[in-house]
Amino acid sequence: MKHTKRIVAICLVAIMALMMFPMAVSAAEHLDTTQKVSFTVNCNKEGYEFTVYKVGTLDTTYVSPYETKYTSLVPAIDDAVLNGDTNAMLAALDALTTMPATATVVGTYNSTDLGTKAFTNLDQGIYYIKATNYPAGVKSVTNSVIALPYYSDTNNDWVYSVDNINLATKVVDGDVTTEKIISEVTDGGINATDNTHTTQYADASLGDVITFDITSSVAGSTSMKLGSYVVYDNMSAGLTLDKNSFEVYLVKADGTKTQLAASDYVVTYTSEGTNQPTVFNVALTNEYLQKNDFYAADVVSTLVRYDATLNENAVVGVEGNPNEEVKLSYSNKNGVTSEVAGNTVYVYTYQITANKFDEKDSPLQGSEFALYDTEANAKAMTNPIATATSDANGFVAFETADGKAIKLQKGTYYAVETKAPEGYNVYGNVITIDLTAEYGDTFVNGTWVTSAPENGTVHFEVHNTRYIHLVTGGEGRTTMYIIGLSVVFVGAAVAVAYVVSKKRKATN
Repeated sequence: MKHTKRIVAICLVAIMALMMFPMAVSAAEHLDTTQKVSFTVNCNKEGYEFTVYKVGTLDTTYVSPYETKYTSLVPAIDDAVLNGDTNAMLAALDALTTMPATATVVGTYNSTDLGTKAFTNLDQGIYYIKATNYPAGVKSVTNSVIALPYYSDTNNDWVYSVDNINLATKVVDGDVTTEKIISEVTDGGINATDNTHTTQYADASLGDVITFDITSSVAGSTSMKLGSYVVYDNMSAGLTLDKNSFEVYLVKADGTKTQLAASDYVVTYTSEGTNQPTVFNVALTNEYLQKNDFYAADVVSTLVRYDATLNENAVVGVEGNPNEEVKLSYSNKNGVTSEVAGNTVYVYTYQITANKFDEKDSPLQGSEFALYDTEANAKAMTNPIATATSDANGFVAFETADGKAIKLQKGTYYAVETKAPEGYNVYGNVITIDLTAEYGDTFVNGTWVTSAPENGTVHFEVHNTRYIHLVTGGEGRTTMYIIGLSVVFVGAAVAVAYVVSKKRKATN
């Protein structure tokens, strides 16, 4: 009985083996080692170049119903190919600085075309799709390895082609941005209470210090470090750059700031001087860009901060004094440069002028005026912010003590005539001047200003009267004597006539 059971079992095993053998043979025979393979790739992001390498060939001597074996063309991936470890294979290929000559270049794909490219009529083997060029802002790129053919359990068949390998899903490029703002306005000593200040515009007086911040997101990563990172700036002639004010920070998402050393960046000036714009750029050094600190966090920005002072060359009125961040420029190790356009912020300022006329409304030269930023100072005639003397046309242009044309933020100011030309009265009243300006929430017609003095200037007029000035001594004294004696004689004659008249009345 035992022998019978053993025989039955052996027979069952044999039957099962016979049943399986045709299936195995059928599957093995179904693999056509002569058939060409193909695949298509696409990437909807511009600026990427991918190169396709053949790094392995099919081992046609190996026969299996559901798997294949390959022979490596790149020594660095021998073990990975032998073990069929795709992850190890990709890591080893990515670690190569150059591909060996044994790896055949099949072709390239440039994503700028934003289309799909097919790689067809290829020998069966292993193919490595490598991003060989990419935009400067890329933080990471995951390359690809594909082996064709392969057996699909889903289709129960061998697969010789793959469609639409989306390479865009394998890149992380981040969103590189840059923005300039006005972060602070520091009083230079004139009417600070009425100062207007937002991140996009400010009004200021002569000597006020404006602090500018340029915040830019960081491109690249520890695995894809940058070759350059430069902020370009163009400042109007009405703003004087403080070269000693530069500060550069690395700012993390939580607001933590780390100040860079002065040796980590370089400021280069391409234009500067009196009455002309100051053009400069701030560039991080290559040595600093190779440090991992620059790419330490997922969200990190750079902050470039500096000061500028409103000067006497500032343009008055709605045109304003622009400070333009031209661009942020950065490049990767392959020399590919990308740029992000910056924005412009504005500083507005105004002025006060006057005209002096005589009693006939003719221009009067030589009248002296003082301008004050408080009524108390005007009444006491102390601490003037500017002074002026009317010229031959009667025009009054206020200047500071060191001869600079006064520029003013909006507010209330006070003028006093401190001295009149000889023969004229001093206008004794304090003149109140309302310098008003309004700003909007949108940038319209090239300005943030919605209303302001015409041509940026408030103008007032002063009309004077002449008085008689009696001079003593010399001919003047003789004249005085003659006038005095004449008065006496006239008085005596009147008195005599009065007495004679009385006597006649008495006689009658």
